Amino acid sequence: MEEEEIQQPRNMTHIVQRPCYEDETFEQVDIIPSKLPPAGLALDTDILVTSRTEPLTKTQFEAMMDPDGRLISEHQLRKAVFLGGVAPDIRKEVWSFLFGLYPCSSTARERTAILLDNIVRYHEMKARWKTLLVLNSAPNSTALDQGLCARYQVAEVDRPQQGEESSCQSTYSHSERINFSSLGHPDLEVEYSSADMAQKLDFMRLQAQVQVNRQKIDVVKLRSNIRVVDKDVPRTDRDQAFFSGSGNPHLTELREILITFSAYHDKLGYAQGMNDILSRFLYVLRSEVEAYWCFKNYMETIWNDFMEEGMTYKIDLVRMLLQEMDPALLAHLETLDLGNLFFCHRWLLLGFKREFNYNDSLRCFEILSSHHIELTSLEAERAVMREERREFENTGGDVRTTGLTTQKEYT
Repeated sequence: MEEEEIQQPRNMTHIVQRPCYEDETFEQVDIIPSKLPPAGLALDTDILVTSRTEPLTKTQFEAMMDPDGRLISEHQLRKAVFLGGVAPDIRKEVWSFLFGLYPCSSTARERTAILLDNIVRYHEMKARWKTLLVLNSAPNSTALDQGLCARYQVAEVDRPQQGEESSCQSTYSHSERINFSSLGHPDLEVEYSSADMAQKLDFMRLQAQVQVNRQKIDVVKLRSNIRVVDKDVPRTDRDQAFFSGSGNPHLTELREILITFSAYHDKLGYAQGMNDILSRFLYVLRSEVEAYWCFKNYMETIWNDFMEEGMTYKIDLVRMLLQEMDPALLAHLETLDLGNLFFCHRWLLLGFKREFNYNDSLRCFEILSSHHIELTSLEAERAVMREERREFENTGGDVRTTGLTTQKEYT
């Protein structure tokens, strides 16, 4: 029997009646419109993602904020980013929320306080590992190590005698004042130049020292990481004007961030590919401090991808997904001895950075990082709840003895 369409007003969901498979009755089926609203508008959670939108604009982003600067709906922002990416002129602000630099519930005033705290902590973290390199240099060290220590030689810190290494905890913090301008925030340089504000800043630095000193730094491993960093940094995105030229200060910032991260993340340290991930944050945020904290948050989420077992497992998931979506392609790859999908390694690790031009790769990265359709996202939780509700209705309200079968590794 042909389907009978019940007319509905324009721009509304159509309802179609079709025969049931099990008997001669009819059931009503919602036909979802294929055209999606523009990015940034409130989206019905039942609408399937069938097409992309234009990048999120400044006007749309500002409409998501309340008068105090709070993000009204984190879910709405992440969905808009997933559908269309972000316009370049607001990318810095959106990434600050997307990568956890600021809580979505924070006000504009609270974000200023968070930024200052991040600056102070990052400064103390850098000051500590630099001083430890000097304090732990051995007389019989190699010329490379001696040069490395000389680079961070601090006049205010005298080399301790045997057994006095712990004294660095009370001296390293006085080695240099915070240079807000060099960290990408010259506006704070003037604000904290007065005596009262300087006193407040000193108190914040004291608190930061307590936090920083709780973590031990393996100086031997740090030196090893620095050698690899120094090989990778000079060849990072040199085709981009932001990183081109000799003596480029952005390469120095890139190096400082990578060393600081490796110093305080001993289990992971530094691995090749991190420089390519970090360069995107530094390019977009234009701030060494903000780039460090966003990079740190991102790496703590995907760190297992840099481990052999983690990447192998992720490639296995790609095989599972390909088997589900296009088994013929997987079979073809296997005939070419490419069934292991090892060529996907770079795509997965760098988010297709080298497969697109730079601007497109930034958009691809933010879409992949939108966390909109992962199984730990709000959207996925809602989808599972809808499926469970439909199953409950289709079974006439019978209580189920087993939960809804869901593949928990990929959607």
